[in-house]
Amino acid sequence: MKLNLTHKELVAIVSGDASSQPEHPIDIIYYDTRLINTSRNGVFFALNGRRNGHDFLQKAYDKGIRSFVVSQEVELPNDATIIKVDDTLRALQQVAKHHRNQFSYPVLAITGSLGKTTIKEWLYFLLADEFNIIRSPKSFNSQIGVAMSLLEMTDQHDFAIIEADISHPNEMEYIEDMVSPTLGIYTGIGHFYADNFESQKVHAAEHLKLFKYTNITFALSEHKSELRRNKVNAELIDIEDWKTIDFSQLSYPNNRIIALHVANFLGVDQGKLLKKVHHLPVLSNRMEVFEGQDNNLIINDSYNIDIDALEQALSYQFSSDERKDKIVVLDLSFVEEKRKQAILNVVNSYAPTQLFLIKDNKVPKELLEVKNSSILFKGSYRSRLKETVLLFKNRKHETWVEFDLKSIEHNILTFQKKLPKETKTLVMVKASSYGTGDVNIPHFLQQLGIDYLGVAYTDEGTTLRENGITLPILIMNTEIDAFEDIIRFQLEPSLFSVAQLEAFCKRLRQDKITDFPIHITVETGMNRLGFYPDELPELLEKLKTLPEVKVKSVYSHLADADNTDDSYSLMQIQRFKAMKKQIEEELNYPILFHILNSEGTSKFGKIAAFDMVRLGIGVFGYTSTAKKDELLPTIRWKTTISQIKTIQAGETVGYSRTFTAKQEMKIATLRIGYADGFRRSLSNGVGAVFINGVSCPVVGNVCMDMTMVDVSHTACRPGDEVEIIGENINIETFSKRLNTIPYEVMTSINKRVSRVYLR
Repeated sequence: MKLNLTHKELVAIVSGDASSQPEHPIDIIYYDTRLINTSRNGVFFALNGRRNGHDFLQKAYDKGIRSFVVSQEVELPNDATIIKVDDTLRALQQVAKHHRNQFSYPVLAITGSLGKTTIKEWLYFLLADEFNIIRSPKSFNSQIGVAMSLLEMTDQHDFAIIEADISHPNEMEYIEDMVSPTLGIYTGIGHFYADNFESQKVHAAEHLKLFKYTNITFALSEHKSELRRNKVNAELIDIEDWKTIDFSQLSYPNNRIIALHVANFLGVDQGKLLKKVHHLPVLSNRMEVFEGQDNNLIINDSYNIDIDALEQALSYQFSSDERKDKIVVLDLSFVEEKRKQAILNVVNSYAPTQLFLIKDNKVPKELLEVKNSSILFKGSYRSRLKETVLLFKNRKHETWVEFDLKSIEHNILTFQKKLPKETKTLVMVKASSYGTGDVNIPHFLQQLGIDYLGVAYTDEGTTLRENGITLPILIMNTEIDAFEDIIRFQLEPSLFSVAQLEAFCKRLRQDKITDFPIHITVETGMNRLGFYPDELPELLEKLKTLPEVKVKSVYSHLADADNTDDSYSLMQIQRFKAMKKQIEEELNYPILFHILNSEGTSKFGKIAAFDMVRLGIGVFGYTSTAKKDELLPTIRWKTTISQIKTIQAGETVGYSRTFTAKQEMKIATLRIGYADGFRRSLSNGVGAVFINGVSCPVVGNVCMDMTMVDVSHTACRPGDEVEIIGENINIETFSKRLNTIPYEVMTSINKRVSRVYLR
């Protein structure tokens, strides 16, 4: 991003009063201190979202920022320049609008609820030979994201594609004012509409405000009535116009047709488009993060090497505390010479520990010797960098489980919207974050700004500390022989008996430690761990005499929050309120109180949030109210086919010969078995997988490392991907086949199964 603004011009844009302002340059805008990684002249906008940007001004200053746009009174050192405005988000959007208006080339805006990012990326692919395009990075389509996308426009570009989305009424008016699109694409909103809109019709109308002044807007003919009702000047796309293409074997045919039609309108020859339609990039290859060999963390973003995508990948890598050394690997084989230096300038501005350039797919020996580092791989989708990345994979076992970080973030925000603004969020990461991995998810949560992490046992907490987690960590089940590690690693123990409390204080006295943070578990109806109400007087008197500790929080557990009958949970909440009052009367200092888990937050967030909530399985999208709350699934479990055999009637399959073929069949052997977590109880048709969109039942007994399935009714070959859990088989369905719950499924996936984290 190169703004070419002076500080004086910035002030004039956001407040109108630029008298006596300095003329020093402003090159880049920041709104998140985690993204401040370069030495370029920057300004920090203190945005007031779920996290108040004003709370991070000192951190931005410490990272070298000296210009700040704020909306409340702040105190910073004298060399900081403060710009006071009424609304920092609107100020940011005014800067984006000013920047966009410096350029006269076409701006195409895309909105709707269906396939915006896919159409944007495919249009870029189809138009890249004709235009020098600036487009929204990834799915940057929010009020902030659109502004930041516009700020990437330069006079080296001659076409812009901007993705836009809304979550509340009237937001689109601000986006339209910023973007001023000359062309538009409307994808529709499907059969559902967001909670914040009173109807599907209203939701559609809000989206269509983006096209108030466009010269022309493209949409499928099925949206004709919506466009007419909202007086949008539209060119309707008829699927029949592209009937020469067989879309039956292609994913997302409607999105392909829209991209083809718009590219053709913009001058790309139809014959050229017909050659490209079968080669549109597979967009499921989002940035993925996984554990590599030699304790390296691998960030694979080899889908493209555009400047905007590169900036996003570098920002992610350098904003994470995972691995101190940051290594960047570039393959510039398919990059024009004039762009290579610009790419290298961006990378060098982040000052990586090492930079490697791959040529002719040859891997430098020094790169193979890298250890204990974060390694980012970036290259064109046409390069063979994906093959190079495989050399660094920790596990070659072709069974893996993917975790969608964007969906995890969405789910957390969904819960937080049900809470008072000041309520803190603790996320449970026990049992390797419910089977998702020891440290990757906690690092992501730390980046998101979660207030607390919770684990079951001390060794889980020490693992997090040893891997760079600095957040407060609550230990739910404190063992007496773990006191040494609790003190050494600054963990926060939960105590549930007076004897345990006294033992911990005795150990603290040895080092003359005072005010060590502890948490108290109280019993309201779970009947597991904790102090009963009649034990509180003794506990409180004891706490008043123990300077070694200070109560950080008091909490309890809901035993029945997933039940449709809320009476037991409401009774527990009332008990907890009474205990809270008693504790507050005796202990005269601030204490956090919390009782709600994921299910409880969904149901009782408005009435019983107290000071903090504890989210667990809900973060991954699995609660009894997940559908109603619009939580997103986060897990996809996959494997591949090893071999396919044809067997005849009368032949048997697998150990103990429990399956006999009644006719000729095709049998595929999969690289997964009960040692991976695909249980033996799924044998003989109880379980099924999906291959190329077709359900394939298990035949015979599941083996330790392999499983056989019937593929007689689907076209497939060795190496094809197999869905265990995903779009066709959700985790709830899979759990029911095992007569268990998603918790057990997630925590039962063996550690030998690779974990991949998608951004």
